[in-house]
Amino acid sequence: MMKRFFCVITALFLTVAVFAQVEFPSLEPTFTYTAPSSTLSGEDVIRAGLEFSLCPQDSAQGTKALATYRELEKIVRSAEYKNLTPAECGEKILTLMYDRVLKQYVSNQTKMDTLFADGTYNCVSASVLYFALAKEAGLKVVGQETPNHAFCTVYIDGKKIDVETTNPGGFNPGTKKVVEQTANSTRYFLVPKKYYSGRREVGERKFVSLVGRNMVATMNEQNDYAHGVPLSAARIQFTANTGVKDTNDVRADFDTIAGNYAVVLDQQQGQSAKALDWLDAVYARWGQSAALQKTYDTIAYNCAVNFLRVKDYASARQAFAAHKNNMGAKNAATIETMIFTTFVDDSLKPMNAEQAIAFLHEQRNDPLAKEKTVARRLDEHEEYYWYQTLKPLFDKGDYLQAAAIATEGLTNVPNSRNLTTVKNQCMQNYAIDVHNEFADLANMGRYDEALAVVQAGLEITPASTLLKNDLKKVQSFLQNR
Repeated sequence: MMKRFFCVITALFLTVAVFAQVEFPSLEPTFTYTAPSSTLSGEDVIRAGLEFSLCPQDSAQGTKALATYRELEKIVRSAEYKNLTPAECGEKILTLMYDRVLKQYVSNQTKMDTLFADGTYNCVSASVLYFALAKEAGLKVVGQETPNHAFCTVYIDGKKIDVETTNPGGFNPGTKKVVEQTANSTRYFLVPKKYYSGRREVGERKFVSLVGRNMVATMNEQNDYAHGVPLSAARIQFTANTGVKDTNDVRADFDTIAGNYAVVLDQQQGQSAKALDWLDAVYARWGQSAALQKTYDTIAYNCAVNFLRVKDYASARQAFAAHKNNMGAKNAATIETMIFTTFVDDSLKPMNAEQAIAFLHEQRNDPLAKEKTVARRLDEHEEYYWYQTLKPLFDKGDYLQAAAIATEGLTNVPNSRNLTTVKNQCMQNYAIDVHNEFADLANMGRYDEALAVVQAGLEITPASTLLKNDLKKVQSFLQNR
């Protein structure tokens, strides 16, 4: 069967841990296979299949497998097979495989050397063998891939005939075939078409590399990145320049295992910075990948969070600077802002209002302070501390001094609605105090003094409607007495 890759999803907000030095998996291909020509021969197919099975061609088992294959190849290239019609030849090749090699279907048995050694096989290994032999027999054969299956198709007289290699009767599945015929009856069997939904014809190099894909999928499940990553890299190199769809699919498989290794470093080992170093190395060797961007950005965020949780702002900034260029622009802006604002927030906690205001003024020299979100955050902090400075004065009724502090605060935070409101409230309360003093004097008949009080108040708060009305009243009274 075809094995599926599953990408691990990384979570946010991780804890920091200290581990031994990380040794990354190699990003170099496990092997490099160079065929004599751009088109693979049947033996090229088997040789490459052995390499993807992690069985070197020149090993004892590899040599034995190739010898067995050559015996089969000799048969399908013989005059007997050449005298058959293409359909007869295609069916006879499948029968030959089961007569000479294939013995038992095992869903995860993808390795070509094991297929030749003990006859166990799955859809990928059996289809690769059929593909090689059909090529040598002169048939036009192509590989087919679905999300869960692999099989072959031969083109005969312009028609497609599928070959279900997991069944000895799988040539042209869906058609009845005679098992036994007597004078009175005929027995048939039918190999059903199955797992063919979502089928796609793939190039020969990608088809052969499905051996490696299944191998890598198993390694991915077992967290065996030391073998899985370089083998997946071998698939990239083997299928290079073979068609956009095939090469993109192979790169996507590589990105999955490379990304999963990064997630393990980040999520299970708490080494977010190392995970980013790893992805940087992946990009440097094999180019950037849109598929890895989400993983990269999430880990970059985790990395910053990890350092900030232990108040290691220097390391957070250092890691950000080192990896910023490979982050998405939006994520980079978010992380940079988070590092700066968290540093500011944590630094303010032990400070009194005077210290906090001085510290915030220093932070406004940072270029990042010009960014709207950060500037607003600094304004909110400074507004709070100016308010804390003036509140004791306000509470004891020293409204003019409180208003003066609010005015000073507004020179630094000119858009503060809260400070503007407090300042206005201070001046209103001051005007009320003046009015009350005026009223007391006027009620005692001390009108000249009351006039002086209200005029002094208006010099300080000339816009006060309350004091203007008081002034009119006292002036009218004085004129008419």
